[in-house]
Order: sequence, then structure tokens, then C-alpha cells
Amino acid sequence: MKRILIATIGLAALSAGCTGNTVGGDPAPTSGGSTSTSTSSSASGLEAVKPCDLLTEAEVSGLGLTYPGTASQVGTSDGCAWNISGNGGLRAGIRTKSGIKDLNLDGDKVTQTKIGKYDATKVEAQDGAKNICTFAISVTESSSVVVIGNLTATSDDTAAACERSSKAAELIAPKLP
Repeated sequence: MKRILIATIGLAALSAGCTGNTVGGDPAPTSGGSTSTSTSSSASGLEAVKPCDLLTEAEVSGLGLTYPGTASQVGTSDGCAWNISGNGGLRAGIRTKSGIKDLNLDGDKVTQTKIGKYDATKVEAQDGAKNICTFAISVTESSSVVVIGNLTATSDDTAAACERSSKAAELIAPKLP
């Protein structure tokens, strides 16, 4: 997980033009996790979704983020990152073969919630990083969309990171199959 987080931070810094912005990593599948193929028709619908299309230009601007986002793959997640100059950003990652049960969702506080019609898991301060808040949306038993809001690496304002990721997740959920 730490290697993925470090790689993601490096990629985000490069994609942000080396402005010092960072975007937290996507929760990685746990080792030995199993996936089901019984929901392949629903997962196929998710496979057609492009991560950078999950938020419109107006939605991105409304969140204070820079449009367009930067597409990237982190592990098995196809994602898109949007930044805020000098204040972190947001990443949405689509996992067509990893449900919530397959992800590492460890944090200071983990709660079950609803995002739109979907069950979701809210992870505050993922892996102890106080500047990150994650919402993992369960699209099917074997697929998920993970929305990660983060502030600069020196911030410890988990509530602000959660507000950012929560607002984005609420905008993204109605667009999911």
C-alpha cells in the first residue's frame, strides 16, 4: 500500500506540473482477495465509464478543482485526478474487478454509509494520513468506485478532505451503472 501511495504521489506531482500538489493513493486490493464474476453484466457497464467523465467541467469548477482532470492508472484502478493549486485535490478510481471487500480500507475512522443508491465505506485518515478521506462506493459485489479527497501533505484537516470527497462522491454516484 505504501509503495502505491508513494507512486501515486509521484505521478500526481508530475501531472500537476510539479506544483507541489499531491493526490493520495487509491486503496489497494488486499492480498488473497477474491472476486466474483457473477455480476459481470453490471461490471461491464462500469467498464464503459471513463474516470475523467465522472465529473463535468461545471462540477469540477464548483468543487474548486482544475479542469480537465488527468487520467492515470494506479494498480488495478483506472482513475482521474483533479487538483487545486496549493491545496491537494481529488482522485476518482474505477475498479471493475475489486469490490469493497477486496480493498484495504484502513483508517482512523471507518464507517458504513450511503452515497446515492449505493452502499459505501467512508475512511477518514486512510492509513493514518490525516490529509486524506476516502469514499469507496460499492457498485456491485465485485466492482467499486473510490473517491479520494486530499489536502496538502502537511495538512491534518481530515474533515475538509472528507467534505471534498463526499461532495464529489455525491456528484459521481448518479452517473454509475
